[in-house]
Amino acid sequence: MKEPQTLADYIDCLSLLESNTGLLYTTIADKVEMPLVRSLFKEIAIDSQKHSVILKGVSESITHTKGAQKECEKKISESWRMISKLQKEYSKIDKINAEDLPELSAKLKIFESIMGEEYYIFVQLKTLDLMVKEINQLYNIDLSSAKSIFINIISDEDRHREILETIERLVTKEEQASNSPILRYQNPDAWSQPTPSSN
Repeated sequence: MKEPQTLADYIDCLSLLESNTGLLYTTIADKVEMPLVRSLFKEIAIDSQKHSVILKGVSESITHTKGAQKECEKKISESWRMISKLQKEYSKIDKINAEDLPELSAKLKIFESIMGEEYYIFVQLKTLDLMVKEINQLYNIDLSSAKSIFINIISDEDRHREILETIERLVTKEEQASNSPILRYQNPDAWSQPTPSSN
């Protein structure tokens, strides 16, 4: 990761992954029936596209990237496989009902956790500090704000998990409301009559 080219290619792969993530959330949002849930999925899609654009800018600031998708599949294999699998699965579905949402949210929360880990590596290790210092010296490009970019993306990934939990709660409340028993009394007038005395 100390090599500028290696780092730029890796960040470019994260940009591609975020772009694919945005497409997945858009696909899901377009198929969800509940308006509020649909808009929450769209919010995550917009964030993912924003991350993609920002990461592309960071990678291009370092050096020109190869943009080889096959290489990205190797570099970020778990995230890449998961997003591809979810995209295939949900592109075949016509409609996503309320009953489907808890399972979908659970899968997406796992994915968001994996995504967060991809970025956490940069912040936790000294990779980012080394990268910024080296690039500043080699190319005279100031990337001192790169760390805050990754911290903001991690924060967004955490917020995405919270949004997915909100979706689960919304669906659970709606299911509870629709499953509430409706009591009907056959003869309410009989309640006011005196009980027969037992002799």
